[in-house]
Amino acid sequence: MDQEQLGKKLVEYTMNIRRKENKEGIRKAEKKYGKKVRKLLKGKITFAQAKKHGITKMLDELTRTDYGPLFIKSKGAYTPKTGVGNCVSIAFNEATRPAAESIRRECLKRGAHVIMSQRGTRETREAYLLPPLDTLAEASPMSVALSHVIDYSFRIGAIENEFWKGGIAAEKLITNSAPMMKIREIQDKKQQRWCLVGWPHPQIAKELGISPKEFERIVFGSIEESFSPRTIKLVDGYYKALKGAKTIRIVHDDGTDLTFSVKGREFLRDRGFLTDEDLAKGDVGMNIPTGEIFTAPVEHSANGVLKIPKNIIHGYGLAEGIELYFKNGEVVEYKAKKNRDHLTKFFAENTGEKKRIAELGIGCNSKAEFTNGYIIVDEKIKGTLHIAIGWNIGYGGKNVASSHLDFIKPMDKGRMYADGRLVMDHGRLVA
Repeated sequence: MDQEQLGKKLVEYTMNIRRKENKEGIRKAEKKYGKKVRKLLKGKITFAQAKKHGITKMLDELTRTDYGPLFIKSKGAYTPKTGVGNCVSIAFNEATRPAAESIRRECLKRGAHVIMSQRGTRETREAYLLPPLDTLAEASPMSVALSHVIDYSFRIGAIENEFWKGGIAAEKLITNSAPMMKIREIQDKKQQRWCLVGWPHPQIAKELGISPKEFERIVFGSIEESFSPRTIKLVDGYYKALKGAKTIRIVHDDGTDLTFSVKGREFLRDRGFLTDEDLAKGDVGMNIPTGEIFTAPVEHSANGVLKIPKNIIHGYGLAEGIELYFKNGEVVEYKAKKNRDHLTKFFAENTGEKKRIAELGIGCNSKAEFTNGYIIVDEKIKGTLHIAIGWNIGYGGKNVASSHLDFIKPMDKGRMYADGRLVMDHGRLVA
């Protein structure tokens, strides 16, 4: 994959990073000099004009960084500068450093301020293993400060080990969940835009029981398909079919029968880019690969049973033969033929509405294939849908939780109805 082109695509097309209005600088200047500041910002002012009108001292002050600055002094004139650069964070591991560097370069070209951090499995595990328990109860002041100022966040395959939680005491994970929720609340309130990019790390392939070459083919293939007209057309097709729906029912030959409300909830389109319409609906994030339509169901409305053949449980591994029983929106009972304890441990380490329905998503990426648990790819598979539990504030929901867990449901023998109307039949869109 051409990583330079990917970096340009993500910055320019997917996240559309550009300058933002210097609202704080203008507010500060107006507080001191009044409304005339906005008039002055409409065009260049020569040194001679400034002297003639007696505003040289004021303009010199507005060139200070305290104001942004609002003017650049050069070539015999004060040139207005009403925009400032966005703040961008990029997290990566050693394998994804080249891709992260390409994103950094593209951000810099657009006047952004960039902070890079290497944060792979080793760094993440040590952040739990080394500190004393009482420290993990604190929200890191540095993380809190960054959450207040970061406008865009990229994570490039940051964790290269799917089962990184092994050997970490549950007490430490639980203790740290409240500070993590606090930081997420700050990010949600700010509407920090984020982009999580999947990456075919060979260690993940080994853990999932798939060859590194095959894993690379699937991940990079689905990334390239993310921006194809075919993916966008299918996403838009489901969007048209589901727009305005009130009740969803999912049934399957395996006994799945789950009903929930989506009344008043917007369906969002994951098709490689964010529009102003998406942002107005509260959709501020993007997974790469893309290719899905999704919504946040009404949180207390889900009732019935959902059966999943096999699914990754973040930090622990695959569980098989999963059955989730919903009542009034919450998982009240869960079973698994293999590795039920993965679910038990996951629920024990998280806080908030961790068991409440959070998302309905429909996969629309024709190149995505099942990887045994790399969710960022698996949830995009054409002919599948997924139900998530936990956090969902970032796209119109109300659940505050320290976790978000997706369950992938192949629909080759299933059907989905919207207000009693068949929308998906055996994994295919019903036009």
